[in-house]
Amino acid sequence: MRRLAAVFVSAVRDEARVLVTRRWDAFVAFGLPLILLMVIAAMLAPGVIRQAPVAVVDQDNSAFSRAAIRNMEASAGVRVTHAPATMTEAMALMRRGEIYSVAHFPADFSDGAFRRPEQVTVSFNGAFQTVGALSALGQSAAIASAAGQQLQERARQRGLPETALQLPAVQVSIVGNPQLSFELFLGGLLAPGVLHLLAACSAVLAVGRQMQGGSFKHFEAETSGFTTTALIGRLIPHFVVFSLWGLAWIAWLSGVRGWGVAGSLPLLILGMLALMAVSVVLSAFLVAALGEVDMAFSATAIYSGAAIAFSNGTLPLDHGPRFARIWSDILPYTHYLRLQTGQLVAGATSASAWRDLMILSGVTVLGLIISALFIRVRARLVPKPENLNFPLPQQGVIAAFAATFRNLPRARPVSSLLILAVVLYAFYYPAAYAGQAATGLPIAIATPTQTALTRTLVEDLNASREIEVAAVISSPAEGFELMRRGVVDGVVVLPQRFEADLLRGAPTGVAIWLNGGYLVRVTAVGRAVAAATAQVAEAQLKGLPDIARAVRLAPTLKQVSLFNPTEGYGGYAVPAVSLIILQQTLLLGAGVITAVRRETGAARLKRSARLGLWLALTAIGTASSLFYFGFVFWFQDYPRAGNLIGVLLLAPIFSAAVAAVGLLLGALFDRHERVLQVLVGTSAPLFFLSGAAWPHFMMPEGLVWLAHFSPSTAAVQAFVRLNAMGASLSEVSGLAAILTGLAFVYGGLWVVGGPARSDLRR
Repeated sequence: MRRLAAVFVSAVRDEARVLVTRRWDAFVAFGLPLILLMVIAAMLAPGVIRQAPVAVVDQDNSAFSRAAIRNMEASAGVRVTHAPATMTEAMALMRRGEIYSVAHFPADFSDGAFRRPEQVTVSFNGAFQTVGALSALGQSAAIASAAGQQLQERARQRGLPETALQLPAVQVSIVGNPQLSFELFLGGLLAPGVLHLLAACSAVLAVGRQMQGGSFKHFEAETSGFTTTALIGRLIPHFVVFSLWGLAWIAWLSGVRGWGVAGSLPLLILGMLALMAVSVVLSAFLVAALGEVDMAFSATAIYSGAAIAFSNGTLPLDHGPRFARIWSDILPYTHYLRLQTGQLVAGATSASAWRDLMILSGVTVLGLIISALFIRVRARLVPKPENLNFPLPQQGVIAAFAATFRNLPRARPVSSLLILAVVLYAFYYPAAYAGQAATGLPIAIATPTQTALTRTLVEDLNASREIEVAAVISSPAEGFELMRRGVVDGVVVLPQRFEADLLRGAPTGVAIWLNGGYLVRVTAVGRAVAAATAQVAEAQLKGLPDIARAVRLAPTLKQVSLFNPTEGYGGYAVPAVSLIILQQTLLLGAGVITAVRRETGAARLKRSARLGLWLALTAIGTASSLFYFGFVFWFQDYPRAGNLIGVLLLAPIFSAAVAAVGLLLGALFDRHERVLQVLVGTSAPLFFLSGAAWPHFMMPEGLVWLAHFSPSTAAVQAFVRLNAMGASLSEVSGLAAILTGLAFVYGGLWVVGGPARSDLRR
């Protein structure tokens, strides 16, 4: 027993010393989490999108349109920044990214409004759907308010009571996140996912250091056969460090930022500890099972890097492809996020949290047992010699260019990133969004009496694509309990005299309670329920001819999603994420090449050879980009080919910038595995910094300025506009200039400077 304790203590002490004394291990454990969490906190601090820039094309110039514009200017959600004369001018503003939605009042609109049915159109940028849809909602609400005032005036002219023209008010209340804050939603989704990935990458190298040539023979001898005890000891420091970061983020979000904990804080803490435990144990399993650190890193990036997408935290996968649903249930992060959302936001019961805790704990124990068995098996193997090199001629542009392609099949760590990962992610990541929209989301209807109207409402709700009625109950309390247990996503509460009040022309309101932990679901459920309720109410009003006729004369609002006509979540998210995938695979592949050469003490390349290597990687990146923008977007049916010439011109510039960054960064690392250990965890923050999901005008200016040092920031904005929106080169000229400048600066640093020395000690 003393020997066992000594082995454990020694392993913990040795690994802790590594985390403190080795600069890159220390950076991954302490520096990188701090940087990324600070970025996430600063980026999402505003919480709610406000003052989104919008435009109004007022070709009517009437009292009604002016009233609607005044309402927009008084709104906190939108800011009227442009008043173009035509929709053509407005579309140019949208393609340049200066506005996110536009309201169009057609000429002579006021002559027909309130006398015959007329329509106001609010068009929004569906390629940047989050801010586009919210800005359209703000403009639509302002127009509806102005129309209501005009309609009441018509009612008075007809001698009708004002209340007679009112449809039932629909009051939507969000449980746990009443402000619809993206800080709570995205902060709770993004930060734990990033820490999950960082912990896993840190632990991969911790276990990988104990393996030589696919064998743990030396590890077994060093620990006197107590490999399992030593393995646990090696994992403990990583578990402790990243658990503390996770708890610090919970303290920041719920304490410092004041969001509180709706459920049980102890269960939330246990959930974070369970997530970090399973993260480090699965890393040990992957290293021991695969026998290669490079493959273990790749597997970690696959299961953990895309965990946020498959977690049900954004687009629900309940009715998605079978693979996506099964994979989501397998991934540990799905179970943690469900636990966190229930306890942090929704005030869920402890039973559901304990179920997820047991799953995470069970996977941890099972993973540890299997890892220990694999280590014992590999301890009997003779270490294989490692053939790690990437030979290049010291000079010659063409010679280095050709040698780069010649080496790809032989250098598996490089080819797996530059070729296999590119192809794999083209089909793997979009699987999470193949459903495109939230469908079949369960809700409950709470009504004291079930009448013909209630049955009609249930039928209309079930007929909608977004939702289905899972239960009709007698009291709201039953519905809230179902929502806390995760059985339903929302509760529709009908008042006692709903039908009678509606028929006498003085309808009472309808309450909708939604789970604020999932903002995508909130939007889908709220919109479907409100539309169905209004439709049923209007059908009842047909029995009152004067009222029905007046209501029909009210101007209608139509929202149009531009550049993403289906409003599909995949059509909005994947084209932007694709740029992050293209950047990260090329960045990692280029970094591994220079890191391998430094690790193996390869001769320093002269400028001509460095130029040849850079051009070869630029060609590979360009081919990968065109593969995505051409075949993959066509195969997945995403918006594409809006400006093919612009895409063809910018793809090489983007690839050149990324390749140069990767070559420069790779020269900093003492071993090639460090490239993945350090850089893989930056993918998700880089996506949000691009402004695709959370707009730049809501971020601190300094952070946006720093974000543009990553080529992906300008590339996401430029290529989404070129592919989906058909923007001209002049409309993305500023973004093209940024990419060109980055390519020249980073490329010049690589070609002129290159690594200081290729034979530095590890």
